[in-house]
Amino acid sequence: MGKVSPWVNVGSAVGVLMGIVFLGLEVRQNTDMMKSQARDSITEKQMMYSEWVATEPEMAEAVSKLGDGMESMTPRERVMIGYFLAGVWREWENSYYQYQSGLFDSSEFEPRMGRWRSQMANAATKLQWCAQREGFAPDFRVEVDGIVRADG
Repeated sequence: MGKVSPWVNVGSAVGVLMGIVFLGLEVRQNTDMMKSQARDSITEKQMMYSEWVATEPEMAEAVSKLGDGMESMTPRERVMIGYFLAGVWREWENSYYQYQSGLFDSSEFEPRMGRWRSQMANAATKLQWCAQREGFAPDFRVEVDGIVRADG
């Protein structure tokens, strides 16, 4: 066996280093793509809920009655609101998970929290949350429970 040239060792080291740099760039690009996809998916779901209320007169009526409390609703509207809020909270839970996973920046997530606080200020919504909260992840429950407690 012949002696290995020092240039072969240097070349190998440079090749390994370039491979590590390339891998780092690929991971960063993949993370950016995941952030974009997560945000797009959550935005699409929010638009779906908005469209549902905007285009379904019965749903719009139930949502408008939510501000007056559950007493003003028919049994059918109560069921509609229960399922509607469960879906909204599932989307919130997903947003919270994406934020905790680093796929949302604080600047993107904080406005969502303001909206959550606003929506949870309604007494009827709080009652619905108390009835359904066990169906959500413990860390998300803690977050929403904190919002409910802070509002009184």
